Amino acid sequence: MSHKCFISFKTEDKKYKKYIQEDLKIDMIDKSLNTPINSTDEDYIMRKIREDYLSDSTVTIHLIGEYSAENLLYENQAYIKRELQASLYNGENNTKNGILGIVLPNMYDKILYLIFDYPHKHHTFKHFEV
Repeated sequence: MSHKCFISFKTEDKKYKKYIQEDLKIDMIDKSLNTPINSTDEDYIMRKIREDYLSDSTVTIHLIGEYSAENLLYENQAYIKRELQASLYNGENNTKNGILGIVLPNMYDKILYLIFDYPHKHHTFKHFEV
């Protein structure tokens, strides 16, 4: 069964989005925004994204690249954060999406992840490995 997928990405990572859409043989219904919404009003843009793209999607694919990293001080993360937030909203005319984060190749050596060993109650941090 195909899932309706919305791809959340920064413009700088568009080639990876196109790769998912055009080159991978994924059984999905693409609900992605492919052309920019012609407006400078952030609230209007997000309302259109929620209504036209996210409202009936079931999975949000978040591309994690250099420009979508949360700790970048000078990069605008407003849309990515709001798209992820809207993906998790379960309300009228909108169902909660599953979120799949994909770490892009240029981020492999920059991602740290936590391993928690529950029975022994200790944790370690490791770099992402491919």
